[in-house]
Amino acid sequence: MKSIVFILLAVILLVISLGFAIPIGISASRRGMNAIGWAVLAFFTWIVGLLFFLFNIQPVNTDTLCPVCGNLIPMNHVYCPFCGHRD
Repeated sequence: MKSIVFILLAVILLVISLGFAIPIGISASRRGMNAIGWAVLAFFTWIVGLLFFLFNIQPVNTDTLCPVCGNLIPMNHVYCPFCGHRD
């Protein structure tokens, strides 16, 4: 009986840990952050990792189209790296 309770508790803790790690890892990946590092941190620290992530979150990496050449300009560029057009 004790082994069933122990296994059930271990499964519940694993599900909770994955419930923190997977969404944080996906969000970090979309933002160009270290997804594996953030997921591991959240897996082991739960609420603390979530709060630390929320305080260090970066904007979603969205590229824009150059109006001159039509290539994608990374969001951190002022000039188009392909044609030199300034936004």
